Amino acid sequence: MSDSPEMSPRPGPVALMAIVLGIGGALAASLFLFIQGQLEKLLWTTIPQALGLGDKAWWYVVLVLLVGALLVLLARRLPGQTGNSPVTGFHFDVGPATIASVLLAAIGTLAFGYVLGPEMPLIACGTAVGGLLMRGRDKQTVQLGMLLGGAAAIGAIFGNPLITGFMILEFAALGPLPAAALLPVLIALGAGYIVQVGLGPWSGLGTHTLSVQGLPELSQLTAIDIIGALIVGVVAAVVALTAREIALRVDVQGKKRPTAVLLGAWVVTSILAILEVSITGLKYDTILFSGQTAIPTILAITSASTLLVVLVTKALAYAVALGGGLRGGPIFPAAFLGVVVGTIAAVLVPGFSLAGMVIAAIAATVAAMLKLPFTAALLAVLIASSAGAEATSLAIVGSVIGFVLRTALDKRDAKREAAIGVTLA
Repeated sequence: MSDSPEMSPRPGPVALMAIVLGIGGALAASLFLFIQGQLEKLLWTTIPQALGLGDKAWWYVVLVLLVGALLVLLARRLPGQTGNSPVTGFHFDVGPATIASVLLAAIGTLAFGYVLGPEMPLIACGTAVGGLLMRGRDKQTVQLGMLLGGAAAIGAIFGNPLITGFMILEFAALGPLPAAALLPVLIALGAGYIVQVGLGPWSGLGTHTLSVQGLPELSQLTAIDIIGALIVGVVAAVVALTAREIALRVDVQGKKRPTAVLLGAWVVTSILAILEVSITGLKYDTILFSGQTAIPTILAITSASTLLVVLVTKALAYAVALGGGLRGGPIFPAAFLGVVVGTIAAVLVPGFSLAGMVIAAIAATVAAMLKLPFTAALLAVLIASSAGAEATSLAIVGSVIGFVLRTALDKRDAKREAAIGVTLA
């Protein structure tokens, strides 16, 4: 997390502010998700059906991806120039003056099929609301307002405010966020959640569930499961970190030649999508988008070679989206990579349980990308909740491995930067 506020909030006024901003952030996030979902449905369902296109109309996929990239290029001409790259971490600094650029780029990315999730634009929705409602106040109050709005907004996609609460707690534990902000954030999350679940006769705007179908229950934990989780955790973390390393290098080039790199991301994503579908026979949604809706399809695949093709193409498409100038979040594609790695392990080694390997791999990939092991473990448990509580220990194994490997890689990069006097990220 970056751009975090320093504050000493007074309980009464801040609690009221947290309630107002929690509701405002959740409403803004829900509106964005609605617009994105409707446009996505129009582009990928309504129009293809009206044109009589089948699932394998490669030219239409290439065209839609191109239009999305052009929208991102257009967004760069607006104030703010689409904000910070998702490969650089979470930011709570998008205000009303720059929100149009960020959201236009996010729509061009997410609705048009690129491999990122909605977390970052949701945070931007909330921070813009916070900046708008707190305008004219002192700097610390504005920063706090943006944090509260952003936290409530990202809670809209997780389906449970405690996940965001876990994330904020880790931010505070790692140092960027003062502990005094925790209680106001919790209040904002609770207020925002009411927008989703409703109050009294009002049914609310609806919640988003993380749980996926298709995982068998892990009724008993065995030593083989622990050994498998250790192996799979390492492999999954390496996959995620490799994608991140590629993204960092693409991002460096993108700062020098932004238009060329963005159009390159369009070309690479298009080629990867066509290759995967032609080789595997799967639908395009297994490589495009964040991957959450395609998880049940992956869990049902029993061919290791097919899964390997999906893993390689998705990881590369994820890397170029992360570093290529597109705008979205890193969490859900990372979790998808974990699902693929875990499924491959269960296919190749009959003794490994599908549920156990998937939950360990999800935790490892998310921890490697976010460097937040507690949040990663919790997300993995919720995504794979059908596996049962027995799998929780395997989520912890995976998250610790992902965190340790990411920390080691960061230390290596820091030493390299100190030696050559440049910044790699």
